[in-house]
Amino acid sequence: MIIQKLLLQVRIVNAIARRELQMRAAKGPMGVLGVFVEPLLFIAIFMSFRLFGSQASLQPDYINPVLWMAIGFVGFFMFSEVALKALGGVKKSTKLTYYSRIRPIDYLLGSAILDTQVFSLLLLAFIFSSFVYEWKPIVEEPGLAVFYFIMLSLLAFGVGLVTLIIGHRLPFVASIARTAVRRLLLFTSCIFFSISTIPNIFRGWILWNPLAHGIELLRHSFNSDYPIPGVSAVYLIGSTLFLLGLGFFIYGNNETLLLADEE
Repeated sequence: MIIQKLLLQVRIVNAIARRELQMRAAKGPMGVLGVFVEPLLFIAIFMSFRLFGSQASLQPDYINPVLWMAIGFVGFFMFSEVALKALGGVKKSTKLTYYSRIRPIDYLLGSAILDTQVFSLLLLAFIFSSFVYEWKPIVEEPGLAVFYFIMLSLLAFGVGLVTLIIGHRLPFVASIARTAVRRLLLFTSCIFFSISTIPNIFRGWILWNPLAHGIELLRHSFNSDYPIPGVSAVYLIGSTLFLLGLGFFIYGNNETLLLADEE
């Protein structure tokens, strides 16, 4: 019975993910591919800085510099899409919740799965391009790379669940959080600098951010010689589990309130 319910839930979430994909595709090519524009633009800008400016902050000796930059920005924008979309996720899922088996969290799960798949394809495109350019294996530990990428998605989903109620109850706080979190994380997540290049006096503050751990661990899976002082897989996993647990707890105690507001 439990297995049957679990399988049913999986089918519901997958159906919602397909529906979300169809809705984006109905908007034209940019409906699906539009999420690529911002990370590609940032990658192009910062690679231009590297080509025409200082190269001291990057790590070209360990990983292809374009791929190094892509790992950071793809990971960050996937995190942002999955986490911050939850702030408006309940409103978007209103029509779906007319069906008794579909709850707001089903929409959030389906949307998160779709965003994870879309950004994984973008990262795979960079990996394939690097392989064609260098004609040698690019990912040293592919299993760990997949694991850390999934952990980044789960971390984002945990953050999304925690912010769900706040965004639903206090829209002005959600607006402030959307701007503040993206700007803060953009400059504190080791996206365009390596943790090893940060002075010790500042490194401890950066390492409070689990997203920085996830991105640097993902890079480390591409080359085990890539230096990641102070970065911890245990901290990343622990933070993810804590935020997921807290998020499910908050959601479980407020789902009836969300549904009541939608009716």
